[in-house]
Amino acid sequence: MLRTSDKRECLLEAAKALIHRQGFNQTTLSDIAQESGVPLGNVYYYFKTKDEIAAAVIEQHIEHFRAMVREWEEKESDPRKRLACFIKRVTGVRDDIVSHGCPVGSLCQELNKGRTPLAEKADAIIKTQVKWVTEQFRQLGKRDASDLGLELIAKMQGISLLANALGDPTVLTRQMQRVFNWLREV
Repeated sequence: MLRTSDKRECLLEAAKALIHRQGFNQTTLSDIAQESGVPLGNVYYYFKTKDEIAAAVIEQHIEHFRAMVREWEEKESDPRKRLACFIKRVTGVRDDIVSHGCPVGSLCQELNKGRTPLAEKADAIIKTQVKWVTEQFRQLGKRDASDLGLELIAKMQGISLLANALGDPTVLTRQMQRVFNWLREV
């Protein structure tokens, strides 16, 4: 039998996977319960609404990004190498992006169709990424660090969107290589 904290984690992981695969609007609490193996009645013990579980998924995305950043910062002293780690992580989930889009970009895009508090929470994921990327360019001494930070995120989101829309993993691979080349030149 799952412990309370395990059930909550199973619900979050199921919600995260379902929201990525089929979108927030198409995902129901019943879907999440079924995917997680937690009875539907128990879901309400942890999350009262779908928005509440989505907010927890969003927070999980942010915390996951922060954990990766801590690891990169401990491993690499060079900001350019840290940025390369950030780019590599996208190529590591290439097939998932081609099948379902970027989990962050897709979620933000879907939720921003209705300007709700949940949409603002989702936007925090990309804002956190932009802030960190910009700081890396700032540490490289780039005066236009803010523009470069936005440009890198825009490149990566655009490539993810195109690879998904075209259903072609080679688009992601080839274009991310171009982003690596751009990073070396910046």
